Amino acid sequence: MQIIALTVSTLNRITELPKKFMNLSARAWFLTTDVGQWLFAFYVAAFYGGSAMSGDFMKWNRVLPHGYSEGETMGNLAVALHLLFAVIILAGGPLQFSTTLRIKFPRLHRINGRVYIYSGLFTSLTGAYMVITKGSALGWIGDVSIMINAMLIVVCSIFTIRRAQRRQYASHQRWAMRLFLVMSGVWYFRIGLMFWLLVHQGPVGFDPVTFRGPFLVFLGFGQYMLPLLFAEIFFWATKQKKANTYYAMSGVLAGLIVFTAIGTFAATLMMWLPRL
Repeated sequence: MQIIALTVSTLNRITELPKKFMNLSARAWFLTTDVGQWLFAFYVAAFYGGSAMSGDFMKWNRVLPHGYSEGETMGNLAVALHLLFAVIILAGGPLQFSTTLRIKFPRLHRINGRVYIYSGLFTSLTGAYMVITKGSALGWIGDVSIMINAMLIVVCSIFTIRRAQRRQYASHQRWAMRLFLVMSGVWYFRIGLMFWLLVHQGPVGFDPVTFRGPFLVFLGFGQYMLPLLFAEIFFWATKQKKANTYYAMSGVLAGLIVFTAIGTFAATLMMWLPRL
């Protein structure tokens, strides 16, 4: 028994540093993501909110196809509410994963969580309504992609709430992360597109005029499916007790950090700032 105990203790020491390195890499990726989403939240609030406050609603159409249509009260209201709750999601989502907020201010954590989830549900419903009534820039394939994203938000929201109610906190955190990722789809689409354009120094795999092409089809579904895939790989890696697995996952996270940072930088300079 002593030999077995010593062996287990030795294995734990060997894997302790690689696992800490993996967790540190995960925190670095999340911090990079936080900055990117807050920048996007500022842009959405400044561009769409600023246009609304000045009464220039037609300015929305420079970015959103049929974003504002004269006389379509319900459609315009859906777009406005969709944008409002999108800002709430982008600003409040990252805060839910703050350990300090969760431990020192549990009530605020719960309140922000409820606001986040219900805002996500409302955004998914208004997004689906916009697809049905106005369509998307990517055509029917984009419509299908958005509807799937909306359904994933609903499913992840339900499981996140249920796990919290049952005090299954480990499972609750995993579902909360899945919810965060599927609700970040719109943001991932933009930084993914800008990363692609920056790397290739121009549109490759799609027509910039019609906004159609195989790359956009890939990105339309990949904006939430790929983050979910990486999340499941990370969840699996955390359950392993192998140093090589932790190092490999750290390498994957390092790649995601680079992608997120470059994509955010490109989107900020090439897409968001020029419109403000």
